[in-house]
Amino acid sequence: MNNKIQPLDRPLGIVIALAIAAHLPHMPIWAIPLVLLGLIWRLQHEWRGWPLPTQPLLILLAIIFSLLVLFTYHSLWGRDPGVTLLTLGALLKLLETRQLRDQFALLLLGFFLIVSLLLFDQGIFTALISLGLFAGLVTAWIGLSNPNIRLIKPRIKAASGLMLAGLPIALLFFLLFPRPPGALWGTKQPTTAQARTGLSDQLTAGEFERLSTDPTPAFRVHFNGAMIPPAKRYWRVLVMSDETSNTWHADIPNIFRPVRSPNVRVDPTSAVEYTVTLEPSDRRFLPTLAIATVLPPRSVLSDTGSLFSLRPLNDRYRYTVTSALSYHLDERRLSADTRERNLALPAGDPELKALAAQWKGLAPLEIRDRALNYFRSQGFSYTLTPGKLPEQNRMDAFLFDTKRGYCEHYASAFTLLMRAAGVPARIVTGYQGGEVNGDYLLVRQADAHAWSEIWVKGEGWIRVDPTQTVAPERITDGIAQAAQQDAALPAALRRDDSLARQWSLLGDRVENGWNQYVLGYSGSTQTDLMQWFGLEKLGQWGRLGFAFIIVAIAWLMIFGLWRHLGRPEKNMPPVDRAWFAVSNELSRLGITRQPSETLQAYCRRAEQSLPDYAATIRQTQQLISQWRYASCFSQRSQALAEKTAQNLSLQLKWFRWRENLFPGRKRN
Repeated sequence: MNNKIQPLDRPLGIVIALAIAAHLPHMPIWAIPLVLLGLIWRLQHEWRGWPLPTQPLLILLAIIFSLLVLFTYHSLWGRDPGVTLLTLGALLKLLETRQLRDQFALLLLGFFLIVSLLLFDQGIFTALISLGLFAGLVTAWIGLSNPNIRLIKPRIKAASGLMLAGLPIALLFFLLFPRPPGALWGTKQPTTAQARTGLSDQLTAGEFERLSTDPTPAFRVHFNGAMIPPAKRYWRVLVMSDETSNTWHADIPNIFRPVRSPNVRVDPTSAVEYTVTLEPSDRRFLPTLAIATVLPPRSVLSDTGSLFSLRPLNDRYRYTVTSALSYHLDERRLSADTRERNLALPAGDPELKALAAQWKGLAPLEIRDRALNYFRSQGFSYTLTPGKLPEQNRMDAFLFDTKRGYCEHYASAFTLLMRAAGVPARIVTGYQGGEVNGDYLLVRQADAHAWSEIWVKGEGWIRVDPTQTVAPERITDGIAQAAQQDAALPAALRRDDSLARQWSLLGDRVENGWNQYVLGYSGSTQTDLMQWFGLEKLGQWGRLGFAFIIVAIAWLMIFGLWRHLGRPEKNMPPVDRAWFAVSNELSRLGITRQPSETLQAYCRRAEQSLPDYAATIRQTQQLISQWRYASCFSQRSQALAEKTAQNLSLQLKWFRWRENLFPGRKRN
């Protein structure tokens, strides 16, 4: 047995190291230094000859890694523990690799590492990284399978050709192969970064400050028709009626019990249809305009008018909904419990209550106007950095001392003022506005917003946005205009014409196209494509058969093109190309030209073996020789030489076929 350690194939080692490193953001913190130490150890072995770990040490490390994964995740099953074990196993295999068969095993592990990257994120950037790593593995595979191809350039050329040849096949399978329902990768779960929604089911004054500087997308919207104006872009998410210890709590229905439908009357002429692509959140909130009237599948509308999914949204979710912009919610009466909850006041804030007591007995809409006029006339300002309010009598400090606040400050203070004046009121959180980017609306986490609703008999719940009174540009032009002089506003949110901003919007358009047309390519989209081709009546098995037929035809066409482009005579001079077909047919008949043999001697030997074609062979040889060596050979003579050589090659081909059909015949 040969125990000599074979050098690790360099492209293979580089790609495996990069694939392992690509998983570091998804691994527990204790695994990162271990992985880096393992990669450095193998690198030092290749460069400085360090000894590789012994077999007992590798077994001990495998046991320790398994126990650490078990203690971290309390399981060895699932995406996170499974991928962590796979990555650590690949690292140990990299440290164990000594023979060629170990390198093949490492190569196969590399493909699993690449695919597992897509379990965490399917964005275009991750897809490009995975494609690059895949190309690197194919390049390494070619070198391992053919020891004669050691140089990197021939490997890359061969790998590029294979991948380009397979690309049309992959595209056809993607378009035509029957697709299961759900996302492209149904097992995808949110990472820590992806689980950030921007909105919580609780609201404390100052909570939205961290969101005001977050430029990451929350969702994107395509309207089926004209885009609605900014003043109507209130994206409803949660309704909050209960306040305890300066914190508001959302009214979230229990999906395991029957959900009471909202008592709503809508104006059908105000309906608008749109499609939302929501980023991963690990929550069930579905932003909608106003009141949703046509719901997406597997969703429920609560009695407060908020839309919820029946399952946590662990991956990017796309849904189509119809909303009525003009509606009346609970216009006739409120239940005793609802009225009591929306009139409840916390302890403290005596100055707020004293101010509201002056308005008691007035009509609800007049009380609303008095409260808004107070914000308008008392020098309030809108800012992203209002400062921290005291724990006690927080709203008194805001209304009568600081007078600087963000949307949740104004919504909280207005709601409590209305309650103290005897008008049922509550807070609604969601998003307001959005930026038009191409043909869709981009809503960022920084667009998170809070406003109020008051109940008026005969009208129902009416939206009131006190922030609009203080900073109307926040509603009409967005947060960038409302806080353009605020130093806390990050550059990514400033709506200027800088090159960086234009690149950012272009990048989001590319990402949105990837989400819509690649990740969003679902079974219904495929059905629409089939209808466009007139094949909508095909069932699942019919689609499968149709996909295989189209792919087979495409493969034959690619194979034919591959052979045509790979013909050696493509890059030959015209005279050599004319003679190549004749020489090729003579070789197939067993008449091969010797390295030191002249063309004339070769043709004389061919004439002796094929006397029936001697005259044609002699004529072709003379024309080719004149073409090659004559000082002047006209275009007409070149055409004659090409035609004569082509006719001779066809005659020899027919002769060879007859010989194959009738092998007993002898040459004359």
